[in-house]
Amino acid sequence: MYSRDLDGKTYTFGVSGKLWRDALLMYDHQTRSLWSHITGEAIQGPLKGKRLKMLASMPQIAWKTWQTNYPNTSVLSVPFRGSMRESLSRDSYQRYHTSQDTGVSGTEYTDDRLPNKSLVIGVQVQTKDGAPGRDGADGQDGADGGRGGDGGDGGAGGRGGDGGQDGTAGQDGAPGRSGNFDPYNTQFRAYPLTHFAETTVINDMVGEVPLLIFHDKVSFATAVFKRNVAKDVRNFRSQDGHFVEDNTGTRWNLVTGAATSGKDKGKRLERLPAVNIYWFAWARYYPQTTIYRQ
Repeated sequence: MYSRDLDGKTYTFGVSGKLWRDALLMYDHQTRSLWSHITGEAIQGPLKGKRLKMLASMPQIAWKTWQTNYPNTSVLSVPFRGSMRESLSRDSYQRYHTSQDTGVSGTEYTDDRLPNKSLVIGVQVQTKDGAPGRDGADGQDGADGGRGGDGGDGGAGGRGGDGGQDGTAGQDGAPGRSGNFDPYNTQFRAYPLTHFAETTVINDMVGEVPLLIFHDKVSFATAVFKRNVAKDVRNFRSQDGHFVEDNTGTRWNLVTGAATSGKDKGKRLERLPAVNIYWFAWARYYPQTTIYRQ
């Protein structure tokens, strides 16, 4: 999810139908610039090099759970082929998700640190000094989280969209340096979903930034937070559903990021953007990425 505001202007977007690095490109209606939906960067057109501000992503959860936590939510319902999109029960990309195909361009992917179609949680972190990340202690094992909706999109490679034919757009190049993105102090890390077979949380450090990674294998819900409360770095362990407890005994709701009991009741953790994505796609866009526990 990105902000549509950039340099004092608000832009509207559509799907171009073009591909870059095996992923769909957006275009803005105002300048017809092409934008990567993975990086938020304009890779072609008058705004080339600009970057949209990524907004913190929310976990995928069941509507009932969301409504309980956010009862005043408005719902965006999108018509699709005679029905509403949220009523669809068939995944149009099911064959792709179960195959060994990697995108549609025929590119051979060579970063063999993980199998190409491994699912990972991709995180980018603005660090203080760009120092190499160091592993923190794993969270303790706990119960599986709450149930959610359909599994999220796995990564790059889909076709289609309004406004053009499938095809490539532009050459691979260095990321832009505008917006909230600082390439010199940004680190990338991939968290393979296999690490969440027995627990829903990982406590980690990337540079000087302490991170809490949450993933529920049942619902596919994912959320990433900074795990410091003021200047106090906490360690978390799984409890029931989307709740965790830190080493002070404070209980936290990872849908809202709020402490529900304990000494810090009412405080909130800072949420960070994250994406569930195939390894081959994440590694192609961010080849400098590290992998948790490697």
